[in-house]
Amino acid sequence: MRKRVAVAAVVLVAAGLTQAPADARPGGRVEIRVDRGPLIMADGIPAPTIEPEIFGANARWIDDELGAWDPATRGPAAGFADAAAAAKLKLIRYPGGTVANFFDFKKAIGPVAQRGCQTSGGFAAVRFGNLPGPRNGFGPDEEEALAAQIGAKTMVMVPSINQTASDAADYVEYMNSPSDGAATNPNGGTDWAEVRAANGHPAPYSITRWEYGNEPFLDGQRYWRDEDPQLRVKQFIEGSWSRQTAASATYQNDDGLFSGCDLVNRKTSTGAADQTYRTRYNPIALPSDATPESAPLAEPVLTVNGVQWTRVNSLATAGATNQVYQVGTTDGTVSFGDGTHGAIPAKGAALSIEYTTGRQDGLLDFVQAMKAVDPKITVCSGWGKPEFVDAMGNRPYDCIGIHSYTDQAGGDADGAYDSTELYQQLMNASDTPTQELAELRQHIAKNFPDPRRRPTLAVTEYGTISQNGPTGVSTPNNFAAMQMHNVYETTMLIGQLTNGVRLAINSNLNGGPAADPGKRDWGNILGSPPGFGITGRSMSMTLAAPMIGAAPRKVTTIDNPTVPGQDYTAVVAAATRTASGVQLLVVNRSLDRSVPITVDPAGGPAVRSARQTTVTDDDITAYNNDQAQPVQPTTTTLRKGPKVEAELPPHSSNLIELTY
Repeated sequence: MRKRVAVAAVVLVAAGLTQAPADARPGGRVEIRVDRGPLIMADGIPAPTIEPEIFGANARWIDDELGAWDPATRGPAAGFADAAAAAKLKLIRYPGGTVANFFDFKKAIGPVAQRGCQTSGGFAAVRFGNLPGPRNGFGPDEEEALAAQIGAKTMVMVPSINQTASDAADYVEYMNSPSDGAATNPNGGTDWAEVRAANGHPAPYSITRWEYGNEPFLDGQRYWRDEDPQLRVKQFIEGSWSRQTAASATYQNDDGLFSGCDLVNRKTSTGAADQTYRTRYNPIALPSDATPESAPLAEPVLTVNGVQWTRVNSLATAGATNQVYQVGTTDGTVSFGDGTHGAIPAKGAALSIEYTTGRQDGLLDFVQAMKAVDPKITVCSGWGKPEFVDAMGNRPYDCIGIHSYTDQAGGDADGAYDSTELYQQLMNASDTPTQELAELRQHIAKNFPDPRRRPTLAVTEYGTISQNGPTGVSTPNNFAAMQMHNVYETTMLIGQLTNGVRLAINSNLNGGPAADPGKRDWGNILGSPPGFGITGRSMSMTLAAPMIGAAPRKVTTIDNPTVPGQDYTAVVAAATRTASGVQLLVVNRSLDRSVPITVDPAGGPAVRSARQTTVTDDDITAYNNDQAQPVQPTTTTLRKGPKVEAELPPHSSNLIELTY
């Protein structure tokens, strides 16, 4: 028998739901009361107004945003704008997440033919990989053109690896400073606003939302930082020095020498004169760079075929046979001699260097430099975990960027689940993100008793992570597009609304193009190009659109059944009240049972009309694709009265609207 991972149920009060004690009979009628008073969140303050930016998506810079941008027309690809409008897309996170960990905006502006290569921070074999200039056509200016044409705003993720606080300040200057000659150049050096104007964009973009770093809490994305999580979060916040050796369990070749944007394939000697390579991270710190903060710094240790060579300040004074090398401390270069001034490493010789990175800037440095350019911006921390809150203490910060994922791991030896088991896995995990948001909000409040100083919550990525193989769940193709996943995503959105999340960025905007329809990716907000079909996920989540502009109200459920044999209740809901009526977003997570409900608007004007819009399909594995679109919204009229009765189909997302 395949095992099921038990996940603790959400703390209902913290999620905005009060569960009255009652006999939870499967199939019995559930009463949902929408109070007139505000929802009080886990930290004791009222939930804020719901913003349009809850409909956001993570956009990846590579390959013209996976086909969303048409370089020929310099506009959105055919069908993209219409699909984005249907998805009510209002926020784009650019240049993406993991794939953008080494992104350099300075290589992504100006004529496309002249743009340089980028280093991919992407997954598995492509991590640290070289991405050539032709794949670098969706830069900041193209992204802003795309966003403008679909009426969306941008949140910029500023990489924290191999970028400095000054680089980030330049980025802010390029995007936000006025083009006014030499009058405004807040970061000094190059006047990036004038560069933007020369690139055809005189007016500033005025981007207010920024984020520092992407998932640095994960071992796979720690890069130069320490393996110890406690030291790592301190390095993330305050900056630090860090020794790079061959001993890293996470990254192979940390002691290698590389060339250009390719930080995967370590180099061996070519046997030529004047060889120059680079370290994976820069700058390189030398003993003379030590400060009281750094403590003593060790000398680099470079070996050629296992033999240690000596660092010199200049090759010009070296003899022909001296086994020496020179470093460029700022750019992390390592240079060898020409056979006259310094020996040449033999062709094919293995090159290795152990070194200390020069001081890397941290969150505090980045925020200070970025806000010196534009004080109006907000900068979110990309470390969205309790350990960051603890490490920051009561030092002020704008917001915390949370990546809200559940991991579908924990199968038998073969890792396989049938669709029913996979559905129950997913639903048992679906309360966890809501609980984590509530607990994080409480955690922050302990350090900031005054709500006016309290950092806000931003969900800058959310979805599922599936681990295929012997130790995880074997998920079918387009699992993230299926109706079961749509229910899960709507449950997460409800948790975000009831925990005061002001912006929510789904992962991801769209999949890449594929000639084979069977391989096209529909597990995103939009389907793959060409066409960018409307996914069931988008249809489910945009049910919340009528709630924008209002603040959540307290919701109380009575007789909400626990699904037999599982750890979760059937009904999850959030609601708003406006001058025109009540808007109730409600999910039925029961796999195979309809749930009858009674909606009690708890006083107010008489209900003039009532309707229910439902997104579902009979098949939990159904998803929209090129051949069929089984997941569609259906709207029915409900009988009005002091209370309104409705039926929630199995595994469905619903919006019930009561009009005064």
